[in-house]
Amino acid sequence: MIAVLGATGRIGGEVMRLLEARGAQARALRRPEVDLRDEPSVRRALDGATRLFLVTPHGPEQDLLEAAAVRAAADAGIGHVVKVSGGAASLGPNGASATATAHWRTEQLLGASGMGFSFLRPSMFQQGVLGLPRVGPVLVAPLGRAPIAMIDLRDVAAVAASVLLDPTPATGAWQLTGPRGVTLAEIAAAVGARYLPIPARLAARGLARRGASPFEIEHVVRMAAYFASGADGTPTDHVERLTGRAPRPVEALLTETS
Repeated sequence: MIAVLGATGRIGGEVMRLLEARGAQARALRRPEVDLRDEPSVRRALDGATRLFLVTPHGPEQDLLEAAAVRAAADAGIGHVVKVSGGAASLGPNGASATATAHWRTEQLLGASGMGFSFLRPSMFQQGVLGLPRVGPVLVAPLGRAPIAMIDLRDVAAVAASVLLDPTPATGAWQLTGPRGVTLAEIAAAVGARYLPIPARLAARGLARRGASPFEIEHVVRMAAYFASGADGTPTDHVERLTGRAPRPVEALLTETS
């Protein structure tokens, strides 16, 4: 039995769909029956499961909630955990953002847990460019001009499903990217626009006007600086190695959603 935590989210929901399409026994762990603030409820939900897919929304309590999931999984006898993490260069005790630090802390817990683990470390999601603001023919974002090897989140889910279903799952850390690094100028041109990079402080003001929380604003500002640095611009072959097919290019998503 495969337990899927985060099954109501975009990645977890796609993981559930893929597992069910392949006839796997999969159990969606959803609120209110399962609440990471109520560790015994997680332990009960994991009864009979042997593998766990772990993804949580980023937030101020992410590391605490994921720690509860890791403890419950170890208590339940889970043999292998597949965790969606952050880009390799963003992680560490002083990560690129509070979320990146939380990912690093959970990775450390899993590494010391005695369970098998696979860390999926995706680059920026291609879907993130779909909501970028446009002012007439101009696409504006605080992401600089460096290439980003962004990945379709469905490819992250495909990797997760493949690892969860593998009798001998690929362990360790995997950097998941699209097929090449693309710039925001290229993306803007593909949708008939021109790209204008803006300072992160202007993006922060816009988020504040729309009611974003201080945590979310800080996350966006810090991750924008991370991507603008070019730290996630180099593609890898990890998606193809784990799924047997190449990752989707961002142009495919733009055509699909146009």
